[in-house]
Amino acid sequence: MTAKFPLNYKYRHSRFPLPRLLLSAIGFWTIPARAQVSDNQVSALVEALRLAAPQTGTENDGLYSEWQIKPDNIPRWSKQCTGRAISPTDFAASPVTARSILVCVMRDIFREQYTASGNNESVAIQRTAAWWMTGDANQFNRVARDSYTYKYIQSVLKFYQDQRSNAQSPQPTTSPTQPTAKPSQRNSTPPSQTTATASPHSEISDSQVSALVEALRLAAPQTGTENDGLYSEWQIKPDNIPRWSKQCIGKELTPTDFAANATTARTVVACIMKDIFSQEYNASGKNELLAVRRAASWWMTGNPSQYNSNLTSPYTQQVLDFYRQSFLRFFPHL
Repeated sequence: MTAKFPLNYKYRHSRFPLPRLLLSAIGFWTIPARAQVSDNQVSALVEALRLAAPQTGTENDGLYSEWQIKPDNIPRWSKQCTGRAISPTDFAASPVTARSILVCVMRDIFREQYTASGNNESVAIQRTAAWWMTGDANQFNRVARDSYTYKYIQSVLKFYQDQRSNAQSPQPTTSPTQPTAKPSQRNSTPPSQTTATASPHSEISDSQVSALVEALRLAAPQTGTENDGLYSEWQIKPDNIPRWSKQCIGKELTPTDFAANATTARTVVACIMKDIFSQEYNASGKNELLAVRRAASWWMTGNPSQYNSNLTSPYTQQVLDFYRQSFLRFFPHL
């Protein structure tokens, strides 16, 4: 039997209708065997849910994070996705962790609704938004067009389409093959990223990759020069962007388009770094903290073995510190 998660919203402001609150959770949804949903599509959906999240107008309204999640969902979802129940307060305190958990949850929901829609992406998004709002995906085309629920569903669809517009064509479910990383000449300060090597047996979770990607963003060196030739909050060299975007989303993006869409940029960097992180995890003897520093060294110099050199060590340690901040509350072994 396919199980459903309970509803996420509990509106207290008068202009929001009160949705049903009676669903209970038994476990994960059944994953369709051939659901054609990519990681990029799931990431765009999660961002659309964030952007469309209704604001109740009430401080301390009992909802948590930018996604406005009911607190009783959070320990269960985090337990299912990370192996550890997280409190609503800790969930809201780490947007990186919140996003990775919602990606985990919504991947299976999106896949089921994609199958239920007859592989119609637009309908699947509307069905998923209806499930998120009401607990019943079938409400997507049953609610009145002047109702709040209908307007919310269409808002999620529009935000989703906006996220996908820069890089959108139907995406494969398998990761593209990526050629072996080759060190490239480093600029004076900014990172010199190259091409990732695929790791077929990854033991690295999406949550860990998300934390690494955020750490690289936070540690990105600032040159102090406007128009310094580097793109996005990750400070990426322009010649990497068309190649990486082609590998990860099936379409070459210009550096300008890449920098203009932070969600797409994060998705592409996560795609690249998942394989690098997995590779360095194996190279480090499955030492997670060492793997983070080796991955950071690769990102900076193209050579992971330079993680402890005099020039690179402060940067790789800073990346590790940012990485630990995302997980310290939830994973005491770090």
